[in-house]
Amino acid sequence: MTEAVRILVVDDSPAIRQVLGGILRAAGCEVQAEEGVRPALRRLRTFLPDVILTDFNMPRLNGEVLVRRDQRLADLPVFVVSSEDDTGVQERVLEAGAEAWFDKPVDVQGLIGAIRAVVEAPTTPRRSSGTASGHAGEVAAAAL
Repeated sequence: MTEAVRILVVDDSPAIRQVLGGILRAAGCEVQAEEGVRPALRRLRTFLPDVILTDFNMPRLNGEVLVRRDQRLADLPVFVVSSEDDTGVQERVLEAGAEAWFDKPVDVQGLIGAIRAVVEAPTTPRRSSGTASGHAGEVAAAAL
Protein backbone atom coordinates (compact mmCIF):
# COMPACT_ATOMS: atom_id res chain seq x y z
CA MET A 1 0.00 0.00 0.00
CA THR A 2 1.41 3.37 -0.93
CA GLU A 3 -1.12 5.41 1.00
CA ALA A 4 -1.79 5.01 4.74
CA VAL A 5 -4.99 3.16 5.56
CA ARG A 6 -7.30 5.48 7.48
CA ILE A 7 -8.99 3.79 10.45
CA LEU A 8 -11.54 5.02 12.96
CA VAL A 9 -11.36 3.01 16.21
CA VAL A 10 -14.50 3.18 18.38
CA ASP A 11 -14.30 1.70 21.87
CA ASP A 12 -15.37 2.93 25.30
CA SER A 13 -12.16 1.58 26.86
CA PRO A 14 -9.25 4.06 26.77
CA ALA A 15 -6.81 1.14 27.09
CA ILE A 16 -8.25 -0.65 24.05
CA ARG A 17 -8.23 2.56 22.01
CA GLN A 18 -4.60 3.16 22.97
CA VAL A 19 -3.44 -0.42 22.30
CA LEU A 20 -5.30 -0.85 19.00
CA GLY A 21 -4.25 2.63 17.89
CA GLY A 22 -0.60 1.91 18.68
CA ILE A 23 -0.63 -1.43 16.88
CA LEU A 24 -2.33 0.03 13.81
CA ARG A 25 -0.02 3.06 13.69
CA ALA A 26 2.99 0.72 13.91
CA ALA A 27 1.51 -1.09 10.89
CA GLY A 28 1.51 2.21 8.98
CA CYS A 29 -2.13 3.20 9.42
CA GLU A 30 -3.53 6.65 10.16
CA VAL A 31 -5.75 6.23 13.22
CA GLN A 32 -8.41 8.37 14.86
CA ALA A 33 -10.15 7.04 17.98
CA GLU A 34 -13.44 7.83 19.68
CA GLU A 35 -15.00 6.63 22.93
CA GLY A 36 -18.47 5.90 21.59
CA VAL A 37 -20.88 5.87 18.68
CA ARG A 38 -22.06 9.48 18.95
CA PRO A 39 -18.50 10.89 19.03
CA ALA A 40 -17.64 8.58 16.11
CA LEU A 41 -20.56 9.92 14.08
CA ARG A 42 -19.39 13.46 14.82
CA ARG A 43 -15.83 12.50 13.76
CA LEU A 44 -17.20 11.26 10.43
CA ARG A 45 -18.03 14.88 9.61
CA THR A 46 -14.32 15.64 9.25
CA PHE A 47 -12.59 12.28 8.89
CA LEU A 48 -13.67 9.65 6.40
CA PRO A 49 -11.80 6.44 7.16
CA ASP A 50 -11.20 3.47 4.92
CA VAL A 51 -12.33 1.17 7.76
CA ILE A 52 -14.13 1.46 11.09
CA LEU A 53 -13.17 -0.83 13.98
CA THR A 54 -15.83 -0.80 16.67
CA ASP A 55 -16.55 -2.51 19.93
CA PHE A 56 -20.06 -3.91 20.27
CA ASN A 57 -20.82 -3.39 23.97
CA MET A 58 -20.62 0.31 24.79
CA PRO A 59 -22.76 2.61 26.93
CA ARG A 60 -25.73 4.36 25.31
CA LEU A 61 -25.39 3.08 21.72
CA ASN A 62 -23.73 -0.18 20.76
CA GLY A 63 -21.48 -0.83 17.78
CA GLU A 64 -24.35 -2.22 15.74
CA VAL A 65 -25.42 1.37 15.05
CA LEU A 66 -22.23 1.83 13.01
CA VAL A 67 -22.93 -1.38 11.11
CA ARG A 68 -26.55 -0.43 10.36
CA ARG A 69 -25.58 2.94 8.98
CA ASP A 70 -27.07 5.00 6.22
CA GLN A 71 -26.79 3.39 2.78
CA ARG A 72 -24.75 6.35 1.55
CA LEU A 73 -21.94 5.01 3.75
CA ALA A 74 -22.45 1.40 2.66
CA ASP A 75 -18.98 1.19 1.07
CA LEU A 76 -17.31 1.85 4.42
CA PRO A 77 -16.27 -1.53 5.91
CA VAL A 78 -16.96 -2.00 9.63
CA PHE A 79 -15.09 -4.60 11.68
CA VAL A 80 -16.40 -5.47 15.14
CA VAL A 81 -13.77 -6.17 17.81
CA SER A 82 -15.60 -7.29 20.92
CA SER A 83 -15.73 -9.58 23.94
CA GLU A 84 -19.44 -10.24 23.31
CA ASP A 85 -19.79 -14.02 23.19
CA ASP A 86 -23.46 -14.35 22.23
CA THR A 87 -23.31 -16.06 18.84
CA GLY A 88 -26.83 -14.81 18.05
CA VAL A 89 -25.64 -11.22 18.42
CA GLN A 90 -22.55 -11.94 16.34
CA GLU A 91 -24.64 -13.50 13.55
CA ARG A 92 -27.14 -10.61 13.61
CA VAL A 93 -24.39 -8.01 13.33
CA LEU A 94 -22.64 -9.87 10.52
CA GLU A 95 -25.93 -10.25 8.65
CA ALA A 96 -26.54 -6.52 9.13
CA GLY A 97 -23.37 -5.78 7.18
CA ALA A 98 -20.32 -6.01 9.42
CA GLU A 99 -17.27 -7.04 7.41
CA ALA A 100 -16.02 -9.38 10.16
CA TRP A 101 -16.20 -10.06 13.90
CA PHE A 102 -12.99 -10.41 15.93
CA ASP A 103 -13.05 -11.63 19.52
CA LYS A 104 -11.07 -9.83 22.22
CA PRO A 105 -8.25 -10.36 22.80
CA VAL A 106 -7.87 -9.78 19.10
CA ASP A 107 -5.58 -11.71 16.78
CA VAL A 108 -3.59 -8.67 15.65
CA GLN A 109 -2.08 -10.25 12.55
CA GLY A 110 -5.47 -11.60 11.50
CA LEU A 111 -7.07 -8.19 11.98
CA ILE A 112 -4.38 -6.34 10.04
CA GLY A 113 -4.57 -8.95 7.28
CA ALA A 114 -8.35 -8.59 7.04
CA ILE A 115 -8.09 -4.79 6.92
CA ARG A 116 -5.49 -4.94 4.16
CA ALA A 117 -7.56 -7.44 2.18
CA VAL A 118 -10.64 -5.22 2.29
CA VAL A 119 -8.77 -2.00 1.51
CA GLU A 120 -6.79 -3.55 -1.34
CA ALA A 121 -9.85 -5.22 -2.90
CA PRO A 122 -10.57 -3.63 -6.29
CA THR A 123 -14.17 -2.87 -5.33
CA THR A 124 -13.23 -0.82 -2.26
CA PRO A 125 -13.07 2.88 -3.13
CA ARG A 126 -10.11 4.77 -1.68
CA ARG A 127 -10.72 8.17 -0.17
CA SER A 128 -8.53 10.87 -1.67
CA SER A 129 -9.53 13.60 0.75
CA GLY A 130 -8.75 13.94 4.42
CA THR A 131 -12.26 15.07 5.26
CA ALA A 132 -15.72 13.65 5.01
CA SER A 133 -17.64 15.74 2.55
CA GLY A 134 -20.84 15.55 0.63
CA HIS A 135 -23.03 12.64 1.61
CA ALA A 136 -20.76 11.27 4.34
CA GLY A 137 -20.71 14.56 6.23
CA GLU A 138 -24.46 14.96 5.77
CA VAL A 139 -25.11 11.44 7.04
CA ALA A 140 -22.95 11.98 10.12
CA ALA A 141 -24.69 15.29 10.84
CA ALA A 142 -28.14 13.77 10.34
CA ALA A 143 -27.36 10.86 12.66
CA LEU A 144 -26.88 13.14 15.67
